[in-house]
Amino acid sequence: MIKVTDKSKCSGCTACYAVCPHRAISMKADALGFLYPEVDMDICTDCGLCERKCDFVSANRSSQSFPEKLPVYAARNADPKVLESSQSGGVFPALAKAVISVGGVVYGAAFRPDFTVAHMRSADLKGCAAFRGSKYVQSELGDTFSSVRDDLEQGRTVLFSGTPCQVAGLLSYIPERLHHNLVTVDFICHGVPSPAVWKDYVQYMKRKGEIVSVSFRDKAAGGWKVHAESFTYAHGRKVFRETYKVMYYKNVMLRRSCASCPYDYTGRKSDIVMADFWGIEEFLTHWDGNSGTSMLIALSAKGREWVARASEDLAMEAAEVPSELISRRNPNLMRPSKIYHESRMFEESYPEKGFMYAARRWGDMGVRYKVWKLKVFIRKMTGRK
Repeated sequence: MIKVTDKSKCSGCTACYAVCPHRAISMKADALGFLYPEVDMDICTDCGLCERKCDFVSANRSSQSFPEKLPVYAARNADPKVLESSQSGGVFPALAKAVISVGGVVYGAAFRPDFTVAHMRSADLKGCAAFRGSKYVQSELGDTFSSVRDDLEQGRTVLFSGTPCQVAGLLSYIPERLHHNLVTVDFICHGVPSPAVWKDYVQYMKRKGEIVSVSFRDKAAGGWKVHAESFTYAHGRKVFRETYKVMYYKNVMLRRSCASCPYDYTGRKSDIVMADFWGIEEFLTHWDGNSGTSMLIALSAKGREWVARASEDLAMEAAEVPSELISRRNPNLMRPSKIYHESRMFEESYPEKGFMYAARRWGDMGVRYKVWKLKVFIRKMTGRK
């Protein structure tokens, strides 16, 4: 039976939960909201199926080296409205449209009414709009894997979008005989941050009024290259903040398994990889701009087929990106993030001291961060490095 004694060896993908024929496994949240499997010993028959389906533990890092030049596509949605409402180049709506057009269904991460994030299913383009935009928090999968299998058993084409570990878990759970109709899309992932911190942050922001929409990266803050979360209130005001972003990129609230992620470029299981095309101004200068450009990487023949189908709604250009540029601007395609040495302190202090303490110590609400910002501003104004 599956038993998590080391949190760094569980990504929370839910494959073990979904595959258990006796429903003996449930997913339980820890203090930071990360879900881990828990076995009901009164029901478990110790068949070992859950352990055999755990791809994260069995995945081995490939000995294959990263290519000197990586074949990719620069892509941007041809519809200005879709591009404006997307966090990057708006390529996922084009992929979703291609799948919906053949009677398929799409699974992606969406906001619930309380702005927590969960995977949902849609068989129409209107529903797929909820999947648009980055969600910088680990989504709750629930019974998504079994729902995907039901759709595949009925002969439907399924597009599943998720983190690399979610894709790997799904592919491990779904029988190989059904893989031909399953199109998987992941993204270059910095790591999944705490659902509990995000939930508490939303509660903190509600003190200003009723929130009607949120965005983890709002282009209205200054375009594609500016990363700021936004909260829109019922009274019409929109507030931009960086509190969550600052804590996220300090790597203090990432899931422990993210530091040992085996799903870099050579270990990925997906058909298609999506990403911000950071550094495009150094490589394809005519694509530079602040409206957003995505990088698309097709890792399989199936991936290439669906990228071609989606190209009807995209402006695209094939290119070969030097590995040096990837290493500088999209390093998580080559290696996992390093967990900050204070992450254990964060994890241990958060349940007792809560969001405000964390935001002051590791976010942008404390004196240390404000002093650092002031120093950066002075260096910029004086031309010093």
